[in-house]
Amino acid sequence: MATTAGPGAAGTQASRPGGFAGHAALVAAGLGVVLVAVLLIAHAVHGNSTTPAAASASSMSSMSSSKGAMGNTATPGMTAKSAAMSPNAVMTVKGASLPMMQTSGAAPMAMAMVPLGHADWEGMEIQARTSAPATFELFNGTSQTLVKPTGKDSFHLMVTLSDAQTGYAIPYSSVWATVRKSGKIVFDERLWPMVSRYMGPHYGNNVALPAAGLYHLSLLVSPPAAARHLEYKGLWLTPHRVNMTFRWVPKT
Repeated sequence: MATTAGPGAAGTQASRPGGFAGHAALVAAGLGVVLVAVLLIAHAVHGNSTTPAAASASSMSSMSSSKGAMGNTATPGMTAKSAAMSPNAVMTVKGASLPMMQTSGAAPMAMAMVPLGHADWEGMEIQARTSAPATFELFNGTSQTLVKPTGKDSFHLMVTLSDAQTGYAIPYSSVWATVRKSGKIVFDERLWPMVSRYMGPHYGNNVALPAAGLYHLSLLVSPPAAARHLEYKGLWLTPHRVNMTFRWVPKT
């Protein structure tokens, strides 16, 4: 006759070291030890290699830094502001190294621009850049006037106004530029509101300087004449002046 197992037989069998549950626990423990050992060996081999979390953070930082001044993505031809460049830095602009501006109506090619300086005004980033003297067209709503550079023009001055947090352009303002050399005014004109496919909305004009030397640039930025969403309430209500110093080296 077969002996019928009592109610506690199953529990007794499962609790034995050789039972199924005990065997599974031993296998799981062994796999855990192996996994820990593999991780320790990999860490020792790679040393100071970047961890996945650090790599992810680095990737996010890189994506964030690629935002251009005119929007969420980098705009072709926009020169990134150097982290080491302080608002009081004296930049050197060399006429021989200025990138040329195209003179035709063809689609513009991406190109770099030489930074001149930057400042922050209540969260508005003001950046000044230079390129070779440019040909551009003025339009007042009814008539068009083509402006061509002359032999006296030194460079094309471009100023962008943007939200320092988002990089979006801030329009409906005006910018007046005054350049002095040894206290004497050598340029005092408005910067025209402009649009460009490679740069977006900005303010610009050709500037003629008399000779090489140290110059002082003063930008008078007017409050944007526009309705404001509440995140901009109370900002940019009075004209703001930005001062920059640069050294000009003309072509020889």
